[in-house]
Amino acid sequence: MEPAHAPGRDRLSALPDNVLRRIMSFLNARQSVQTCVLSRRWRHLWRSLPRINADYTEFCFACLDEKKEKVQEARFKKFVSTLLLRRDPVPLLDKFWFRYQVSDGNNNEKASAEAGLWISHALQLQTPVVEVLTFQFPLMLDHAVFTSDYLRKLGLSNAYLRMGFFEQLSRGCPQLEDVFLNDCIILDDEISSTTLKTLNIYASRFSEDYRASISTPSLTSLTLYKPDASVPSLKDMKSLVSASIILDDNTDIHELLMSLSGVRNLDLECPQKMVTIAKNTQWCPEFKDLVNLSLGQFCLGSKLYALTEFLKNSPKLEKLTLDPPVVIIDKLEERSFECEHLKIVEVICSEDDSTLLKLVEDIFVTCGMSSLQINRKSSYKQYYSDDFFRFDYDSTTAQEHAE
Repeated sequence: MEPAHAPGRDRLSALPDNVLRRIMSFLNARQSVQTCVLSRRWRHLWRSLPRINADYTEFCFACLDEKKEKVQEARFKKFVSTLLLRRDPVPLLDKFWFRYQVSDGNNNEKASAEAGLWISHALQLQTPVVEVLTFQFPLMLDHAVFTSDYLRKLGLSNAYLRMGFFEQLSRGCPQLEDVFLNDCIILDDEISSTTLKTLNIYASRFSEDYRASISTPSLTSLTLYKPDASVPSLKDMKSLVSASIILDDNTDIHELLMSLSGVRNLDLECPQKMVTIAKNTQWCPEFKDLVNLSLGQFCLGSKLYALTEFLKNSPKLEKLTLDPPVVIIDKLEERSFECEHLKIVEVICSEDDSTLLKLVEDIFVTCGMSSLQINRKSSYKQYYSDDFFRFDYDSTTAQEHAE
């Protein structure tokens, strides 16, 4: 009998079918289908994988020949359609992910309709996770596609979301808990859901004609990263635990902070001019449960007024992170906060930048907090997982957003 460790022995094929399918599900769809040529044992395994990862870049990426690009796009669309039609319908689908380039704006409507059919097919297989990444032209998805009693997580990048999209999600997907939107155009005037627990919206454009609102009473985690055109108002955030709000445009800072006053974890960056410096203006509410706080450049100017107000109004604060892109720190006028629970101050700066760290140390030592642990951290913030933006395209996008 040949020993298990003998050279040349195919130990992978000796694994049970369910284990092989699980391993293959981490491959791109095209790669998993190509395994059918390995042996009779592998011929049909791809038909029952628990995940589908269909990547347009395997067929064409950064193609300079327009004619060739259209041929490759047609091949990709035929591949995905055939893959879904030939898949064994009995095993349910755990996840459906595809990355797609709509290369012709005149063909956008047809391409979007085909993508909608793929999503609809996946939802019929009771998949709990659908993630769609599009580049060049945005997908114009028909929101009627999103009808499923099993969908729990939805991720869309570069999509055009017409009025009524979130109403359809609320009505048609009663188990939906996690929504991720990146670089989308959002035309809804209200994002309302009683089931959502996680909502992440990155670099997306809201309507200029009206101010949208977000009303999600079950939401525990919210990220709003540089919304374009207008900043939505936050309503009914009674369950919110963690919030990351990064703004480029002005909004009512008092209204915004009041909506977030019950959180335990807050990451905030906004334009300096949003903060009213007059000391008789109560723009910062009390954060009774706040434990972790991260602030950007805006809090370090005007004699540290904004920083001081946050510290005064956060009686349970244990960790403070300061993440200024440049070193501009005013001197503290007076000691006006206690922070008896504050244990760690983390300063994000490079190894060569000792000036910022020294200035922060002086601020807290001046306030009699010499026993405080002050650390330097050299890294950019990762606002979302690379699992959505995969391979080289993802890391570039993540780095751009982090900067």
